[in-house]
Amino acid sequence: MKQNIIGSKMINQGITKFFTLYSKNINTLITFFNIGKGEFRTILDQIKSSYIFICRIIKQFILSKGIKSFMIGLSRFACSIIQRLCKNTISYNITHSNKVYDMIMKKKDLKEFEIFFEKRVKILSNIIHSNFFNDKLIEEAKLKELILSNKTSEYIEDLIKQKRYFTAYRFMNALQYESVSYQELIHAMSNNEMKLQSKIIKEQHLDFQNNQKVLNHINGESLRFFIFRADIPIEKVEELFLGDEKKLQFLVENYFSTNKQVAIQIAKRNNIKVQNIQRQKEIDECINVEQNILLQNDDFLPSEMILKTKRIDQLILLKDLNISREDVYEIENEDQLNDQIVNEILEAKQTGIDSESYLEIPQTKFSSRNKVCLFQIALPKKIFLLNSTNLKKSKKYQEFLVKYTTSDALKIGQNIQQDLQSLLGQIGNYNVELKNVIELQQLFRMKFPNEKKTNLSFQCSKLFGKELDKVEQISNWQQRPLRNAQIHYAALDAFICLHLYNHYKQ
Repeated sequence: MKQNIIGSKMINQGITKFFTLYSKNINTLITFFNIGKGEFRTILDQIKSSYIFICRIIKQFILSKGIKSFMIGLSRFACSIIQRLCKNTISYNITHSNKVYDMIMKKKDLKEFEIFFEKRVKILSNIIHSNFFNDKLIEEAKLKELILSNKTSEYIEDLIKQKRYFTAYRFMNALQYESVSYQELIHAMSNNEMKLQSKIIKEQHLDFQNNQKVLNHINGESLRFFIFRADIPIEKVEELFLGDEKKLQFLVENYFSTNKQVAIQIAKRNNIKVQNIQRQKEIDECINVEQNILLQNDDFLPSEMILKTKRIDQLILLKDLNISREDVYEIENEDQLNDQIVNEILEAKQTGIDSESYLEIPQTKFSSRNKVCLFQIALPKKIFLLNSTNLKKSKKYQEFLVKYTTSDALKIGQNIQQDLQSLLGQIGNYNVELKNVIELQQLFRMKFPNEKKTNLSFQCSKLFGKELDKVEQISNWQQRPLRNAQIHYAALDAFICLHLYNHYKQ
């Protein structure tokens, strides 16, 4: 009981001391923020009343628990904020952003400023209690003085001369400089600053053509990362680069030091020349040229079986689920989407679905969004692969898609809402309310609540002891004809959704 009384006094003393110290500095704050004394007191009173209310709730909780250490900590926290602020008044600059600066200097909207200030209280206290904030706050305080004296341009030029590009960009952005200024900043930067340059290009929507050097560097780094990804076989990388001589040359030159024989084979198959004279000599001397096994073998099987990177007993096959190549139908145009197929899909009580998208390679922050290309619908004994790119302008397909997504039949998939909304967005219909969709990862979490992974392959591994082959996931789904391994992959991804759902039902 005695400890509770002591703790209560500590909290009250902490609150009183906090606002006594805060009030002492009010003139400094009013001068700094350049707002009326009455306006600032209104903000202060609101913060104070909110703080006291929160502390009252905390106090009731603490007194019931008798946690003395927490009360001492709260008291110290309340006092230490002002003690730190008193040492350096410029720390109030942390509230400055382009938006709040305008509100303060031009006295636009006190209400809006109050809302913004409340959101910044937590960030402010975190920075006050850190040990590395001084440099940033000093720079922001200096910026305010320069704005008032109209000398910001000279200061930013000095920053650039000192190669302090990030600080220069931050101030230019806050002051809403014109695009030409950001372009000049990029030209002044060295090759070691490519990350910041790409950030500026993206955030300021600068013209790609004026920044080809930066884009080439980013593309090169992204391509290099893509080439050496462990989950993508080199045979698949070669297929994705077919028809693009520059990418194939990049592949050969970068792969030469890792696996010289493979690089030579790729160069010979695609008649690629490299700049290094010694390497080109080794390529020219190669006589025996082998074909890319992934392109040579067109069996209706998972690609990992064709590449012999996994055994047959490690992977799920469509033939194990009583589905053959003849049970998979490719719908490439409106004529092939006949009434019989449409009715068969709409009348089915449950269907498994998936979609495949075209992925621009390399993937960078400047890459275009993925384009959905293929829509897979699995029935208990048939699978339909619809070329949504070709069909998107077909009125028949559009009507079918809306009817299907709003039908009473069960539609089962992984990330199913995202897939269906992408397909509907492709035909320009964003207002359809999806009905009777089943999300498989939710069913998986119900069965295995402690598992973090929820992807389809992991679900299959957990339930059936076999995986899904994912080599063909990154494919050029716009290209035709599709290989049988790609067809197997796409068909299985939809059909396995039905299989998993019925397993969960049991």
